[in-house]
Amino acid sequence: MRRLHDQQGITIVEFTLVASTLLLLVFAILELGYFTFNLQALNDLTRRAARIATVCQVDDGDVIRSLTMSEFVPKGFTNANLKIDYLDAEGVSVPNVLADDAPIHYVKAEVVDYNYGFSGILNFLGDNGVISVPAFETVLVRESLGVGRLDSSTGDKVYIDCK
Repeated sequence: MRRLHDQQGITIVEFTLVASTLLLLVFAILELGYFTFNLQALNDLTRRAARIATVCQVDDGDVIRSLTMSEFVPKGFTNANLKIDYLDAEGVSVPNVLADDAPIHYVKAEVVDYNYGFSGILNFLGDNGVISVPAFETVLVRESLGVGRLDSSTGDKVYIDCK
């Protein structure tokens, strides 16, 4: 009878240790899942930006960014983290994209200088939970770049409003 009395609180202690470890693991898995979701959102963001930039005029940078950022954007991501570049046939950045004879063949959208901040359980990773996200980029072949067709009466280029 004495031995049973000595063991009376051990069940609650064991449960506390096992349950807290299990909950810690479950929340860490959830946070890693959310991080993976945000990485996929960044990948989709570059795809969406490149796609919009292939059909909009090259001087519509703010419009392209606002259209791109209209869907899910990870916390802390701003317009400054999205770089849109126009490339020539060799993949080199075109210096003057506004020139009439600019040799634009590709559009590249990439995520630059974005840091993801873990919260809660995984804040020991990186620098207090902040880690640098790898560079995501999408390169697509240019399409209309905002030029719809030639005006039949004047022969001038007709530009499509990208909104």
